[in-house]
Formats: sequence, structure tokens, C-alpha cells
Amino acid sequence: MTEIINQVFALDLKMKKDNNASANRYLDRIYHEFETMGFQIVNPIGQAYRNEMTDVEANVVGDLSRKSKITKVLKPVIYQIENNETKLLQKGIVIVE
Repeated sequence: MTEIINQVFALDLKMKKDNNASANRYLDRIYHEFETMGFQIVNPIGQAYRNEMTDVEANVVGDLSRKSKITKVLKPVIYQIENNETKLLQKGIVIVE
């Protein structure tokens, strides 16, 4: 299921880049269905990056400073919620600048 989520995430990024608002509505419905199935998909774009983050693997461009932010997300963070427990299925792969 993580591979399907990754493909939908990549399609979502492309549609937003191309400013295709009509397709985004359908993608939002797909994300809603993933949530209904117990998956939580997190796009950490724009968040401040800290070395202590355990749910992302970062490629750092330049020097790491207090103001370093996640500037690009190659793969989202994916959690699965089962029996009131949250399990990390996939670490996000990000670029930090």
C-alpha cells in the first residue's frame, strides 16, 4: 500500500505544480479514502528541520543551521493507525536547505 500512496503523492505534487485544480479534488478524495483505511500521510514541506527528527531521512544542501527548513519532499511520511496504535510505515525522504 505504501507504493500506491507514494505514486498518488507524486501525482499530487505534479498536479499542484501544473496548477490543475480540477484533478486536485479527485486526489483529495483518494487521500480521504486512505485516511478511512487507517493511513496517515504527512507532507512535512516547510517544517523546520532538526537532527532529532526520526520520521524523515534528510539530504542536507549547504550548512545545517537553526533556520534550515524542509524544502522538498520526495516521499511522504506514512503512518498506519490500528487498534489505537500508530505505527511508522515509511520515513519521509526530504531535501533540507
